[in-house]
Amino acid sequence: MTTTARTKARSRTRGGSRWTRGDVATFRAYVDELSFERRGEIDALSRKLSRQERAITAVRAKTISNGPTAKADVQTAL
Repeated sequence: MTTTARTKARSRTRGGSRWTRGDVATFRAYVDELSFERRGEIDALSRKLSRQERAITAVRAKTISNGPTAKADVQTAL
């Protein structure tokens, strides 16, 4: 969507970008539009990730506090 024929036709130096400020602005506009359209899904995934991180932290804390035998207990619980 963001790479135009004009951008492809430009010559570039080795390791340099062919994108202009206009290309970057167009790209950002597309990203903003997609983010707005999918904000519900993004929020749901963010909440899910947060829950998973809290669960991982809780399991790690339990494993550390219970000592070396806790690893076997955690494996049986999962």
